[in-house]
Amino acid sequence: MTRTVAIVGGGASGTLVASLLVRASEAMHVVIIDPCERLGRGVAYATGIPRHTLNVPAAKMSALASDRNHFVRWLAANAGDAYGPSSFVPRSLYGDYLNDIATETRVAAPDRWRHVRSSALDVRLENDGVHVTCSNGEVVRADRLVVATGNASPAAWPNMSREARRSRRYFGSTWDPGALMPDSPGESVVLLGTGLTAVDALFGLRENGHRGPIIMVSRRGLLPLEHAASNATAATSLEADTASGLLSALRDRVREMPASGGDWRGHVDALRPHTNAMWKALSLVEQRRFLRHALPYWNVHRHRMPPEAGKAVADALAAGTLRVFAGRTGAITVSGDRLRVPVKLRGSADVVTLDAGRVINCSGPQHDVRKLADPFVQSLLAHGLMVPNTLGIGMSIAENGALVDAHGTASTRLFAIGPACFGPLIETTAMPDIREQARDLAALLSAG
Repeated sequence: MTRTVAIVGGGASGTLVASLLVRASEAMHVVIIDPCERLGRGVAYATGIPRHTLNVPAAKMSALASDRNHFVRWLAANAGDAYGPSSFVPRSLYGDYLNDIATETRVAAPDRWRHVRSSALDVRLENDGVHVTCSNGEVVRADRLVVATGNASPAAWPNMSREARRSRRYFGSTWDPGALMPDSPGESVVLLGTGLTAVDALFGLRENGHRGPIIMVSRRGLLPLEHAASNATAATSLEADTASGLLSALRDRVREMPASGGDWRGHVDALRPHTNAMWKALSLVEQRRFLRHALPYWNVHRHRMPPEAGKAVADALAAGTLRVFAGRTGAITVSGDRLRVPVKLRGSADVVTLDAGRVINCSGPQHDVRKLADPFVQSLLAHGLMVPNTLGIGMSIAENGALVDAHGTASTRLFAIGPACFGPLIETTAMPDIREQARDLAALLSAG
């Protein structure tokens, strides 16, 4: 008996689970609902800027959990000797890789693969399955549905006047059309955020001819740290039942390193197979404490820049063309043809006022699903098919990835993968996590 799985989202998560489903069984049919022409790219890999590279070496970026050298072999076949296992390759090239996986699957099974180039607007459970209404008017009918919506747009920046928010000088996301295309080479730019997305904005602006001053602002002013060669450390967990206990245990482990071996990076990376289990072992109180106090510090150690990117950022800081402020912004307002951004500096009563020709919100994705503008997500909420995670971030999901509904029941027809699972999982946005989720979910859905 044939079974059809609808997948909302055609980025890395949706493309992988679709490909694995079709390959798993001749009974499986997939319908991917995504307006983009080329699958696999999403926001992350759609950039065409060469300096927007992967933040992980190629050797760790196979999309297939069963074949850890798959991407390295693809690179050798498609990029010659330009890149090797230790290379941090352009993200656009990785998008080509994921698109090739989709294309190969479609060519091998054209009657079981369909791409609806539209946006999902509404979802309902009916007697004959799941009905998804699309923006082109089509209603896709399937036996099961996978939510693979990827990273959401940034949360709305606080303390911003309505006039400033509507100004042509303000961009709510690094990936908004024109955000990285300066009006003039010398205009001053304020980036709201200091993480990897802000680094992307810096490189994108420079690639597009910007040469003026750039200022990054975040509450703590933390820049991502760099990758560096370090001795491999055996994968191992940490034993602690509090957020502070976990961090203390990690610090103790780093201090115990032999003088001749590696650095802290090896120990952080060694936690990866165990991070979600450690996260789940924390109480709700401790999870909230970690998110409130420790997450920014964890992120800059865990999600690192390639060495080339780190050097470019360091050079810009040394030259004074890039400055970083730690503090909170006050009310951002329009001042003539510019935006005025007051920053109350961290640990001080001083306020620095920045006049910007352009302000770009580079903060992290909005994790509160109740605040997302996505009509598809809002329909899941409105129909009681999904509820927010207890932490107030992400969706409530069961161990097998099933959505938990308003009655607390795990669905047998609705599932989530990738960034949509943040909250129940703390590691769910990078390829090593997504490929394992895709493998497990494909096995579950194809089994019956």
